[in-house]
Amino acid sequence: MTGGQRGITLFELLIAVVLLGMVSTMIYSVLNVGISFSARGGKHLERLSREKNLLSLLRRQVNGAWYDLRFGRVEISGGDGVLRIVTRQPLLHRNVGSVLAVYRVNPSEQALYYLEKKDYFNTDYGEQYLPEFSEMEKMYASDRPVALAYDPQQSRVTVTLGGEAFAFVPKCLPPGGATPSFSGGGQ
Repeated sequence: MTGGQRGITLFELLIAVVLLGMVSTMIYSVLNVGISFSARGGKHLERLSREKNLLSLLRRQVNGAWYDLRFGRVEISGGDGVLRIVTRQPLLHRNVGSVLAVYRVNPSEQALYYLEKKDYFNTDYGEQYLPEFSEMEKMYASDRPVALAYDPQQSRVTVTLGGEAFAFVPKCLPPGGATPSFSGGGQ
């Protein structure tokens, strides 16, 4: 080499390539972790949105439940993973008016199925009515368990999603939850 010029040695080039490789590996790792967290956060937000929509529908349908004056009770029944509501808040048949909404839990799938009947007054749809899963639409599925319960004494529907319970009470109940009494108007 002449005149004070100096070139890059092979060793210096090798060190530069190794350092560049280490820096790019660290940057890739950080970005990969960020993408992974973002995907998990997106799935979590999607699950929360589905649960919120399900709870909103149940709240609307329970609030719009039909109160049968003849029998002095709200038309909600259920038990053992099944919930039947005669409601003025249909999901599928919005222009019909009142429908029978049936929810049924399939514990093996951790899924909630839904069915709506326009002819809610049909005597075949009594408190023992239990449609097959094949007749119903899968409404909600999750890795968190779902459960339904109905307490007829308090007219309370309870939905449990992943251990968290949400309770709904119909708005059609008389004040104090008592059965209304009617007196004859003859003189």
